[in-house]
Amino acid sequence: MELKYDIEADWNLLTTCNYRCSYCLATDLGAKIRVFGTPEQWVDAFNHTGKIWLLHITGGEPSVYPGFVELCEQLAQHHYLSINSNLSHRSVDDFATRIDPRRVHYINAAVHPDERGNGRELDVFIRRVHELQRQGFHVLVSIVMTPTIIRSFAETEKYFESEGVFLVPKVMRGNYQGERYPAAYSEEDKAALVEYLAAARLKYSSVIESMGEAPTIDMFSDARLLQNRTPYWGRLCGSGHNFVRIEPDGTAVRCGSGQRLGNILMKELKLLSAPVPCDAGYCPYFCEKYTSTKFAGETPKVSYRSGEFRWVSHTLPIISVH
Repeated sequence: MELKYDIEADWNLLTTCNYRCSYCLATDLGAKIRVFGTPEQWVDAFNHTGKIWLLHITGGEPSVYPGFVELCEQLAQHHYLSINSNLSHRSVDDFATRIDPRRVHYINAAVHPDERGNGRELDVFIRRVHELQRQGFHVLVSIVMTPTIIRSFAETEKYFESEGVFLVPKVMRGNYQGERYPAAYSEEDKAALVEYLAAARLKYSSVIESMGEAPTIDMFSDARLLQNRTPYWGRLCGSGHNFVRIEPDGTAVRCGSGQRLGNILMKELKLLSAPVPCDAGYCPYFCEKYTSTKFAGETPKVSYRSGEFRWVSHTLPIISVH
């Protein structure tokens, strides 16, 4: 698969979700769904930028969004998509048959055992994974590795593999049962996670190869999250230039800094003219990608003084990041 895009967005289509996972980083899962634009208005807004987008559609749970399939169908005519979903809504069945898989980089199909339980709900999930695969989509079936899941993973994995589905362990981040993860993992848990991740990469090797480039949400590299946190702060980053976060109403922000870049839906997006040093943490997946040389260029030496970065080079301008 060859992807040719100008800019990527982490698009929080909605905050609402039909699940209540205890480890979820979202805080407004019970909010009423709000639709800020029709599919035609969203497509017109993205087309108006003159750029080809890779849109990572997430939430909340995007499949419960009214007109989700129609929105994806129209966006995929000119742009690329990646989807984060629990596959719980019947709209996934329509998605599988109506969306061109060549325009979808991957689908992160998240298993949430506490929400799905065993039995019919799990059977529906597995059936949808198989149907998406039959239609030609790259499906990565992930499972958040709580300490409880780590202890039962071998048995859980055995069941899914008996159904022809491979699991990708996802390192947990954030607060869970009063502890902060991934720091709270025991050394034994960390060793098990490294082993499970290595095995998952081998099992998905043909899928990874056919994707053309690594998924932005690169769970196969989650072992790095178990080490000391990578210091992105101060590194040259493409966020705001070739990557943005989009909120449900179309507001575009640079990333965790909250620097507003206008509103996509209102056709007032104003991107930065070049990568600038990171001034806030956001998400280790997007941070890793957009501080890489491919998307940000070489990071010059910097010094930090009095609330601003100074690039140590007479050929580069002084850039202030507040």
